[in-house]
Amino acid sequence: MLKFGITLPNLMISFAKLFSRRRAGTSFAGFGAMTAVAAAALAAIVGLPSASFAQGLSAVEAAGRTTDQIRVPHVPFDATADRTPSAASSASAAAAAEDDKPVAYDDKLDMHPADDDFAGRRAVLDRQRAWIDYRFQEAKYECASKFFVNYCVEKARDQQREALKAVRSQRLVLEDAERKARAADRDERLEAKRAQTAAEAPQRAAERAQNVSDYQAKQAEYQQRVTERTGQAPQRAANSEQYNAKQAEQQKKLDEAKATADQKAAERAENVRKYGEKQAEAIERQKKSDERKNQSQSGSTPAQKALPGQ
Repeated sequence: MLKFGITLPNLMISFAKLFSRRRAGTSFAGFGAMTAVAAAALAAIVGLPSASFAQGLSAVEAAGRTTDQIRVPHVPFDATADRTPSAASSASAAAAAEDDKPVAYDDKLDMHPADDDFAGRRAVLDRQRAWIDYRFQEAKYECASKFFVNYCVEKARDQQREALKAVRSQRLVLEDAERKARAADRDERLEAKRAQTAAEAPQRAAERAQNVSDYQAKQAEYQQRVTERTGQAPQRAANSEQYNAKQAEQQKKLDEAKATADQKAAERAENVRKYGEKQAEAIERQKKSDERKNQSQSGSTPAQKALPGQ
């Protein structure tokens, strides 16, 4: 197997190296003709890959396919596959094959969502974009085995760009449809709200009329109370005068009673004073009487005063 894949330049180089070892009996012209014929024959038999996207489906082909029809592409051609791998290389190859899967996805994804299932349609577009990116990386791997690597990568990039452009166009259509659906839903809610408002208008009008009637009744009741209070003003004034007169008379009686009480208190104080004086005089008289009794009982008489001239 060739180290860099089966391409026309690689075949020519390989045959040149092969026949250069057989120098005897072969001319340069014959060698060139044989090399060209052999290369053309091998190219016709083997068949060169027409595009880097030969494995897998494009974005347009993937649109509308079911998950059973969309499978992970095969690992690109490996020129060293004929060699006997070791245990470590086998483990590395298994890990690389596991990592080579494009993206983890749900096999139960509905590839034909309804027009109003915007989340499902967006998931389908995301699936297509993931496959496009994976195929581009796969094509870059294939380009490494070709003579014009940069040209091959740019061509694969152009194909990726065109596929992504188609996906973006579908996403723009999806977003526009989603915006229109949201606007229609909003208009529907507003229309339902307007219909509900129109249906409730008679009831609200009746409630407003009832509120106005209640307000007017309360105002009339208030005016009546004001009128009653105004008509009763003279009577209330007369009652106030009578009350004031009664209060003045009562105050006068209280003042007189207070004055009488003060006078009686003064009289009682005077009587007490007089009583005290009388008691003191009585005690004094009793004392003098006792002294006289004592003198008479002792038999002593007071000396008679000498008459004048004796």
